[in-house]
Amino acid sequence: MSELTVPAGRASGAGLDAAALQQLAGKHQTGYRSVGVMVYDILKDAILTGTLPPGQRLRQETLAESIGVSRLPVRSALIQLEADGLVEFHERRGAVVKSLSADQAREVYGIRTLLEVEALRLSMAEMTPERIARLRELGRTADAEEEGADFVDARTEFYAELYDAAHRPVLWEMIEQLRLKVGRYVLGWRLVGGAEHGHSHEELIAAVEGGDVEHASGVLRSHLERVRDAVLELLVAGEPGATAGAPLRH
Repeated sequence: MSELTVPAGRASGAGLDAAALQQLAGKHQTGYRSVGVMVYDILKDAILTGTLPPGQRLRQETLAESIGVSRLPVRSALIQLEADGLVEFHERRGAVVKSLSADQAREVYGIRTLLEVEALRLSMAEMTPERIARLRELGRTADAEEEGADFVDARTEFYAELYDAAHRPVLWEMIEQLRLKVGRYVLGWRLVGGAEHGHSHEELIAAVEGGDVEHASGVLRSHLERVRDAVLELLVAGEPGATAGAPLRH
């Protein structure tokens, strides 16, 4: 049994953590061709890692000041994040980080299971020893990351390789859109304990290497179900009246 913890100080609708946002922005100051792309990546990472929690009001002037840019790229980034399903606009409140209900999470995981199992089946038909080696490398990298943007990137690279995203970009885009909807509850915080998470990666890779599509599909379904249940626990714990920092058992 692993212990899950709702991060303290991240209650929905709480004041913006400007210091944390500034620290995240500092990591994105180089290597970008445009300010707009940089601001989008900063805000997306802030949402996925919980720096900007569900329900957080997103004031353009405050975000611009914290990141050190004008309001224009912030506005553009928020519109793009709305298209990603991470932000929503309200007539009076303006932009807020989009929240997810338990029913929505169940629906997202139901659709994800259908798409990801199909992506795995298609990918396994063209699997090579070189790709298996790459999956093991990416799996080790993902397991080594504890949380935050690096964990987000490592997991994304692993599943992009697993589902052969380069050759099926439309299917991968659909999967990624659904992953983003629950990403803030999964990618930023390890919902499944470190040892169990690593075992899940290795078990899946071994099943894929063995060429048994049905077995590999079952391993993938089981993993998605475990993470779904952890997400539902976290959603329930985040409801009004729940105690921040309280452990959840999974």
